[in-house]
Amino acid sequence: MFSEKNIPKLIILTPIITVFLVAFFTIYFFIQNQYNYFEEESIRLEKEYLQRQEDILKKEVDYIVNYIEFHVNHNTKLNEEELKNEILKFTETIRYGKHGYIWIHDTNYYLKAHPFRQDRLNTYDIDLTDAIGTFITKEFIDKTVKSPKGVFIEYFWQKPGEVNFSKKLGFFRLYEKYNWVIGAGLYVDDIQKSIFENKKLLEEKIDKYVRLIVFISFLVILIISLLSFLMSKKITEVFQKYQENVKKKELLLEDINKNLEEKIQIAIEEAQKKDRAMLHQSRLARMGTMLSMIAHQWRQPLSEVAGILMELETASKFKKVDDKMIKESVDDSNKLIQFMSYTIDDFRNFFKPDKKKVHFYIEDSCMEAISLISASVKNHHINLYYNIKMNYEIYGYKREFAQVLLNLMSNAKDALIQREIKNPTINLEVDYIDTYAIVTIKDNAGGVENEYIDLIFEPYFTTKSSLQGTGLGLYMSKMIIEKNMGGELSVENVDDGAIFKVKIKAYNE
Repeated sequence: MFSEKNIPKLIILTPIITVFLVAFFTIYFFIQNQYNYFEEESIRLEKEYLQRQEDILKKEVDYIVNYIEFHVNHNTKLNEEELKNEILKFTETIRYGKHGYIWIHDTNYYLKAHPFRQDRLNTYDIDLTDAIGTFITKEFIDKTVKSPKGVFIEYFWQKPGEVNFSKKLGFFRLYEKYNWVIGAGLYVDDIQKSIFENKKLLEEKIDKYVRLIVFISFLVILIISLLSFLMSKKITEVFQKYQENVKKKELLLEDINKNLEEKIQIAIEEAQKKDRAMLHQSRLARMGTMLSMIAHQWRQPLSEVAGILMELETASKFKKVDDKMIKESVDDSNKLIQFMSYTIDDFRNFFKPDKKKVHFYIEDSCMEAISLISASVKNHHINLYYNIKMNYEIYGYKREFAQVLLNLMSNAKDALIQREIKNPTINLEVDYIDTYAIVTIKDNAGGVENEYIDLIFEPYFTTKSSLQGTGLGLYMSKMIIEKNMGGELSVENVDDGAIFKVKIKAYNE
């Protein structure tokens, strides 16, 4: 289904299906929301309309009460009975709404005014019942007496001129001076009809809105489908070109793969040659270091041998040579020559590579490296200090570890000589932190240039002249400490020089 041939179809169908689903669910939830809104709005409209009708009833009754009070308070011509008759006749003429009118009972259940029950005026009306048998006159008057400010009551009554009964909502208020219960009513089916008409208008409005949204959604789907088709056509062309390029590259890769093994073999051989060259250069550098240090170690004993020979020569000229003097001179010379011979053995053993890892004390390697470089630094008037705070065992290649320390101190010595530092100093310190032995070699040669500090462990990188360095010493030192012995070799600048730090796992017995 998801092959390369089907990608153009997927490009067309994916946005169309996505938009269709989004539109479908959007329309569905929108319509659902609109109908929920319709239900809520219908309930609200019904409540508001009923409230308005109740307000109309209350307003009509309040109007009659105000009318009565006004005429009672301002009457100057009529007696009380005449005034009552005038008021009752007036109330029978009032109409509101479609079937609305006013009627009056007194608190003794007598009908005083009614536009459609003229034959029952001034009669005892307590036996009047509605369509379901409720004694409505009694209910009207009793409830109004309890709530003289006004009360709403539902009952069933005939509309004027009709036979069937309808549900009616009435409002009643007591006019206490005359003990009149004034009533007004509205037929509920008239109210329901108005509510139904309002609901119908609202429903038509919502339906129109829904149809508009549906139309717009389908129009959007159509536009996106068209755009997807056009984009798919363009993408198909690009994809075909891409396939052609891929085929060309596949052919090229096949051709490369045919010769890849041969090229890899050539690259491996070249890398091996480079490695051998690096090792050879490293050995030559070690040999140069060894010869330089042998020269420094031999300088003093050679001077002493030369002094012995000069003393013999002088004594011979003055005829003062005897067997004892010759024997003493030969013995002293042999001791010096033997010391020089031991020096060669020390250097040869020192630079001989270790074959396997062993446990050794870190102080032994430090002192071995110090003994080899001490003559050289002394010859250049460099102060070499060491402080071995802790002497734990470490595991690795003993000679190679000592060579690393010797190389770091040699680099410090060369930097001090090259920069002609006054009061040149090298400090070697051994400490122990969190199960690790920490060897630091610090000088006061001014530090490593910031632009070079990230490069000094790279192979063939050196700040010395070509006659003084190969750029392999620090690289090989880092390989010995980190790859061969699992430690860490780092450098940082301090105020007046550089600190090289060797961190390696220690074993506390």
